Amino acid sequence: MTALILGLLLIGLLGVPVAAVVAGETSYDAGLRAAAAAAATRHQVDATVLSPPTPDAVETGSDVKPQRYSAEVRWTGADGAPHFATASVAPSTVVGSAVPLWVDTSDRLSTPPRSERQIHDAATGTAFGAWAAGEVVCIALIAGARAAGEALGIRSWAREWEVVGPKWTRRQQY
Repeated sequence: MTALILGLLLIGLLGVPVAAVVAGETSYDAGLRAAAAAAATRHQVDATVLSPPTPDAVETGSDVKPQRYSAEVRWTGADGAPHFATASVAPSTVVGSAVPLWVDTSDRLSTPPRSERQIHDAATGTAFGAWAAGEVVCIALIAGARAAGEALGIRSWAREWEVVGPKWTRRQQY
């Protein structure tokens, strides 16, 4: 039982951190590949703002301030045709100003490819999550092994006491 607990401690101290680093690196590499694929199918255009920005959130109280605003915009597609949409803009955006937007190969609004910083942050979160989950599992397994060891010890002691106990507790008649 001691060897099992020591093995679990070793896994928790060495194996889990290594596995967490591998998970983080795998997540980072996958994020870079996904961003590269997204960058290959999206491009940035300058759109003209056609309407004043309006809040996306409905105010429910005097302290609530909308975090996002949107406005009608127009841009020229790769084929030269005009395209219209509602896009997120800064609250101070002025009608007639240009705003950068990301569109796909069909000139539909899209999201920008994830930045290297976003990919790095996601990979760090993955690594930390893998580390925390691995350590929790190791702690639970160690606690379970200790409880099982104690239960086995108590049962063994009870069996031995059944044999020895009556001899030790027999009253001597004088």
